[in-house]
Amino acid sequence: MADARDRLSALGVAVPNVYLPGDGVSLETWSVVACDQFTSEPDYWSKTEELVGDSPSALRIILPEAYLEKGRIEDRISAINDTMRGYLDRGVLAEVGENFILVDRSTTFVSSRKGLILAVDLENYSFDKGAEAMIRPTEGTVLERIPPRMDIRRGAVMDMPHILLLVDDPKGTLIETLYNRRNDMEKVYDFELIQNGGHISGWRVPGEMENSIAEALEGLLSKGLLFAVGDGNHSLAAAKGIWEENKAAGAPMDHPSRWALVEVENVHDEGLPFHPIHRVLFGLEPERFVEDMAKALGGSFKAGAPVTVRDGDEHRIGISYGTTEGSLSFVKSGPELTVEHVQAFLDDYLEGHDGVAVDYIHGEDVVSQLSRADGNIGILLPDVDKESFFDRIRNVGPYPRKTFSIGEASEKRYYLETRRLTMD
Repeated sequence: MADARDRLSALGVAVPNVYLPGDGVSLETWSVVACDQFTSEPDYWSKTEELVGDSPSALRIILPEAYLEKGRIEDRISAINDTMRGYLDRGVLAEVGENFILVDRSTTFVSSRKGLILAVDLENYSFDKGAEAMIRPTEGTVLERIPPRMDIRRGAVMDMPHILLLVDDPKGTLIETLYNRRNDMEKVYDFELIQNGGHISGWRVPGEMENSIAEALEGLLSKGLLFAVGDGNHSLAAAKGIWEENKAAGAPMDHPSRWALVEVENVHDEGLPFHPIHRVLFGLEPERFVEDMAKALGGSFKAGAPVTVRDGDEHRIGISYGTTEGSLSFVKSGPELTVEHVQAFLDDYLEGHDGVAVDYIHGEDVVSQLSRADGNIGILLPDVDKESFFDRIRNVGPYPRKTFSIGEASEKRYYLETRRLTMD
């Protein structure tokens, strides 16, 4: 056992001491979706409030970002921290022991998506540009988004993640191998998630399997990279910031805040779809915009069904405005993605056009609908290639912000497992 733990530690991985809702607590009303989802849909969170009612719930110890503009955030954070302590004192959260947890989830869109709950060492994570840490972001980190998350974590006694890390495991040596042995494990939960979240099951991974997990992870470490952050990078960055604060204040190196609880998934899992994030611009002259864009990128626009592609050095994006549809093609050599060329143009364009706004949209149907209005234009971007995903992170660095989304909003991680962040 000690040998396995040492091997895992060298990879920045720890076996977490997991807490789950205790006896008598409904898992259905406990578990709610990640706080950064449905931010423009207050009805979603109102319905969640209605479903939860007075039951103990993760909803009471998170701050949905839909509420960030409603003021009195300090009071909300204080109430969250008080509720966490109360849940521990009253046994709402019960210790289930030091274990990895194997997860399988079905959603409206996929029949199975597998994961592994573990803790990662924040000493092995960095979002600094050019950093070669074992845990790296997949998209650019927006520094302004970190402090509010640090405010929430600073007084928290529990770590409850919606963070999703990815591994590059085309042969399925880690999570899929464990899943094939799930009948040898104790099932610790099995229930339906509220708000169309699907179904989730979890198994406690026995200690005797830790050596095989360490061996699989050792085989996945490549060019210094083991994990890429798929979701929750700003929350992980906040956890890093709090650990650095605590360390500077004299916290011991075994302080619980050094680690963060996460779910790890295989980027090659068929149940893990990557969706491009499209752009819609508002308040412009579409025809003139297309001319300016084609000129800046050295390309041309052709009417017809919108097509997106990156084939070698050729880039093609879909364009729609009013009743006009088509594709804008351009040729750019080098490792840059289509979205990087497009976003660079948009940044320059927006800087020179004060009245123009942009929104980042999931789903082609929404882009089509929005782009029909006068003064709007939709830009469809190509898919991200999962096969070359990790090579991009290793060799080039993070993707531009707002390049891709993993799954739909209802498929994002639901809060469930927790661990302690304090030593008392």
